[in-house]
Amino acid sequence: MAKLIRDLRKSSIDNTLLIDGGDIFQGSILYAKYKGEVEVELLNKMGYDIYTIGNHEFDDGSKNLADKLSKAKFDVVNCNLDFSKMPGLGKIAKPYVVKEFGNEKVAFIGAITNDLEVLAANMQEVKLKAKDKKDWMNPIKDTVKELKEQGINKIIMVTHCGVEDDEALAKAIPELDAIIGGHSHSRLAERVVVKHSDGTTTTIVQAGCYGKNVGKLDLNFDNEGRVVDKNVKYKLHPVENSIEPAEDIDDYLREKVKPILHLRKEVLANCMADFGEKVAPCDTAMGDFVCDALARAGRHYGVTIAFHNRGGMRGVFQQGPLTREELEQVLPFDNFVVFATVKGSLILKTLEHGMSGLLGARFLDVHGLKIAYDRDLPPERRVVFVLHKDQKGKWVDLKPDQDYKIAINHYNFEGGERYNFEGATNIVKSEMRIADAVRSYLLQEHTITPQKPNRIVAVASNCLTVAGTGDDATLSFKGADPEARLTLVAGDGRGVSTIYDAFPTPVQNATVVETKILASKDGEYHWKGIGKLIKKSMGEKGAGYKWVTVVAHPPKQKGESRVEKGSKTIIAVPVELK
Repeated sequence: MAKLIRDLRKSSIDNTLLIDGGDIFQGSILYAKYKGEVEVELLNKMGYDIYTIGNHEFDDGSKNLADKLSKAKFDVVNCNLDFSKMPGLGKIAKPYVVKEFGNEKVAFIGAITNDLEVLAANMQEVKLKAKDKKDWMNPIKDTVKELKEQGINKIIMVTHCGVEDDEALAKAIPELDAIIGGHSHSRLAERVVVKHSDGTTTTIVQAGCYGKNVGKLDLNFDNEGRVVDKNVKYKLHPVENSIEPAEDIDDYLREKVKPILHLRKEVLANCMADFGEKVAPCDTAMGDFVCDALARAGRHYGVTIAFHNRGGMRGVFQQGPLTREELEQVLPFDNFVVFATVKGSLILKTLEHGMSGLLGARFLDVHGLKIAYDRDLPPERRVVFVLHKDQKGKWVDLKPDQDYKIAINHYNFEGGERYNFEGATNIVKSEMRIADAVRSYLLQEHTITPQKPNRIVAVASNCLTVAGTGDDATLSFKGADPEARLTLVAGDGRGVSTIYDAFPTPVQNATVVETKILASKDGEYHWKGIGKLIKKSMGEKGAGYKWVTVVAHPPKQKGESRVEKGSKTIIAVPVELK
């Protein structure tokens, strides 16, 4: 990052600032050893100008944060935290900072998510000034008002709130010219532009997570302090392995890592392939593996279901020897395994909560369940079906009144991310860290391979219907992009299984019946005699394949390989043929 940033600054005009949207702590054995000293010094060495506090900065308490930020050579901004009982941190973090470029003044305001107090378990004496949905913006609005009264008409926010809240801020406070965000791990390849009734705009940008990109935003203002939207430029620059490291940064890290090099030499298992992305609308290989490890750790308790939130995993395993260092980087938190007995109704409530937000943070990966959910349905009503394997090994509907034994991390079990496990019984709070449970699993397995997604599938409701019964029934699909590429899939029950070793579908033992079919210009298609078609494609076993779904892939634009902006793959809620 340092080399890329320095090269970008060389090619930029003087009016350039380097800004960070928070969560600089965690995700590294260097953090586990030095508790933030290294991260703050790295920002110093890279020449950061402005930084706002993220929720993970409180993982080891606000006193630790104050101690580490006391060494910062950059401005720390936040306007919606109450530091009155933590004056040491209050002296460091200012509501805003004003930068002067010639005769022009530009203000930068900092803010953190209003969910902070359910995300950070160790805030000590620091509190949010306002956290209710109705008034959480008030400290920000008051700060904007104060700046306007000073005659400052160019205002930029640096937030750790997430894209959804950034958009809400932009709509509620038109005086904001731009928002440089963090928290939601959103890789915005293009800026989000919120237009206001007075003709002004607010630009929202975010560079994703884990140092994979450096964003460059160029803003141009007119004489009245309004952003000239047509002159705004924005681009993400990937941090690639081909970039030569900055020598001073490299030397510094080599020195700081010396006391913990033994973790780099401790090989736990051999990883046969990269585990891919950590965030997806379906289950992920990394999440599946962690949940499998938790289930294994709970065998003595009788665990059949395990959960782990995606925010608790800070990366993925890579192909090759897997070391203790890599494991600690992926699972750096001191979260412990909890075993408990819960009703099926509580499991359903838990899943609904996990799926009511974004795909990161509180979204749960699972072991022992097959789940279909619709992201377009209202929050808390998105789960379409949940299956659990019974004692005979058959996938059956989760029963609301039945007891199930689960494993989960204590952070979520005790209320983190607003989860609520009230009603759980036979609770066993182990002293086993999540990372230690996974370490034990790795040592038992020796060799690991990423699984294909076959536990969670995102589906679309009300797009697939069947008319009639028997072999002559007609299956109708609607709601795809014009001329989308359709794949007809059959299964012998509801469930989750993959086609082409890639796409999860909401049927059991998924089999492709037809593919490369084009939807009409209205995004529709009709299969007459669907039963006959399945039997013709599958032979005798087709008689038992009574559940069907359709996967609609966005059409390719002519002459281009990328999909049309705004398009997405649709997987239909399955229907049963009678």
